[in-house]
Amino acid sequence: MDILVLLAFLTSGKCYFCPMGQIEHEPERACVRAPNWVGDVVMATPAFRALRSGLPKAHISLVVRRRVAPVLRGAPWFDQVITYDPEGRWAPGEFVRCARALRTPRRELGLLLPNSLSSALMFRLAGVRRRVGYKRDCRSVLLTDAVPRPSEGGRFKPTYMVDYYLRLCERAGLEVAGRRMELFFSDEDAGRAQQVLRRQGVAPDESLHLLHPGAGYGPSKRWPAERFARLAGMLSSEFGAKVAVIGGPAEQAAARAIQRRSSGEVTNLIDCGIDLHLLKCVVARSGLLVTTDSGPRHYGVALGVPTVCVMGPTHPAYSTSDLPNDRVVRLDVECGPCQRKVCPLDHRCMEDISARMVFDACAEAIAAGC
Repeated sequence: MDILVLLAFLTSGKCYFCPMGQIEHEPERACVRAPNWVGDVVMATPAFRALRSGLPKAHISLVVRRRVAPVLRGAPWFDQVITYDPEGRWAPGEFVRCARALRTPRRELGLLLPNSLSSALMFRLAGVRRRVGYKRDCRSVLLTDAVPRPSEGGRFKPTYMVDYYLRLCERAGLEVAGRRMELFFSDEDAGRAQQVLRRQGVAPDESLHLLHPGAGYGPSKRWPAERFARLAGMLSSEFGAKVAVIGGPAEQAAARAIQRRSSGEVTNLIDCGIDLHLLKCVVARSGLLVTTDSGPRHYGVALGVPTVCVMGPTHPAYSTSDLPNDRVVRLDVECGPCQRKVCPLDHRCMEDISARMVFDACAEAIAAGC
């Protein structure tokens, strides 16, 4: 890593911007590094829109991890998508490949939405002339605009990630074009998703309520499978809806446990051909989404679906919007919010949330029609 940092210092390029963020000359080429998590990518969509709106004639390149790239499929903001797969034995080669892809022709502006040192180093090695990112992880020397993280009383201030990313756009001199999150899919995509649902026993005119029990961040975000099972039975009985579990392969065990323990019928939509792109269509077609504080939650919020989040260790200010369809069920406990991936105690922040508490929030959301 020390050699790469030295190489970064040796790259050069004239800056076409004045120091306080006012654009002197509109860049012909810009690039943006997307966040690494599904939910963060969704919350970054207002920043992507601001970049395109502020630079309507520029060629804009997106660098995004391959596993989350489907979240942005169909988005109209990018001229080039560079997928990045940093896992495995070929990670160094992937890093160099992406830096080279950005180097010729040279990009005048780069927005770094992740807080990592590696993302700043990639743009520095690529010779991006102006690099705007947060002053974190010892990377300030690699940035031309090292933006201080929001703080209060000498401590980091929990900030809604939509606003966190938009602050970088403002620093770059871009006018913010609203805070609304957006996801895109075509009528053809919706038709493909409906075919998958039909094969799984979900009729086109059938009311659909979705459960997402997963949490890629860590087990501390999980709500017990038996609570999801109890909730599934209550939803099916009260609203007559088809209840289905969504998620990735890691949620398969939880989905089967929910099916076994529920008093109502539960459909398993895992491993049936619904990827992160088609999941947008499935969520948009649903009447309710109940989820942990994970990526699909933000699908529901962005698509206007009544969304109930069962939240435990994470601070709600990071991920909770002011939209009426974004509802949170959580408990104030003396040890939280701890932001830990694994609970060192008794997981009370999630264990003490009952199925009835979540059902009541679901009933309110459905009744409000939001």
